[in-house]
Amino acid sequence: MQQLNAQEQENTVTDDSEFTQQVWFDFDPSWNMGDGQKFIGNIGYRTIMPKSWHRIILKGSFEKNFDKLIFKKFKHNEKLLFGTALFFLTTKDSEDYGSFEVRPFQGYQLAVNVSPRVVFKQLFRFEERLVFSNDPNNQFFGLRFRYQVQAVFNLEGILFGEGEGFYIPVALEGFFNMVSTSQFNDVIRVTPGLGYQFNPDFKIESSLAYHYTNEDNVDNGGDKLTRTNDIVFRFRIIKTFK
Repeated sequence: MQQLNAQEQENTVTDDSEFTQQVWFDFDPSWNMGDGQKFIGNIGYRTIMPKSWHRIILKGSFEKNFDKLIFKKFKHNEKLLFGTALFFLTTKDSEDYGSFEVRPFQGYQLAVNVSPRVVFKQLFRFEERLVFSNDPNNQFFGLRFRYQVQAVFNLEGILFGEGEGFYIPVALEGFFNMVSTSQFNDVIRVTPGLGYQFNPDFKIESSLAYHYTNEDNVDNGGDKLTRTNDIVFRFRIIKTFK
């Protein structure tokens, strides 16, 4: 992925930054609609330390589960999903760097129960990115493909009641930027986490992730590429309403 990015920007100067720290907070409500259908929302807040920008996220998506959609000969679960996310970015100098992004997305997920306590998932997702900014050097349109593999180790019922207890999600996600924007062009994410399920409809989850990202440096007229290494602390509240 780094080689492809270098070919696209042959005249771009690269700069590897130090590690940064980000904090993400998310509330993920969802509503079961019957027949394997679900509406999922997200309200999120993200910031970086030392604080130079803040990001607010509003997201809504529709999911449909299938026992057998493409693959017919083994037991699994398949899911189709689509939705739209809105990203509001503010910084210390909002006149130059503030932005608003509209991000439609479409995806397909395949999940297999490797054992009664281990679930293996693969998620394929396309995203179209429309970024609006006062910066004249900002790249307006972006398109990327995301591929995530995740294993979830369920410990519910161990030392706790039925349907209650800890679980461990571990994910690796790659980003393939077919058309890059000037902001948040992620390349890879590694996300180990720990969650606690109070009941099947209410969970809390925290994770400590590593993100590798390519950014255009608008201070230099977009002719300098900064590679950032980010440590992300994320906290989520997940609630399903029936």
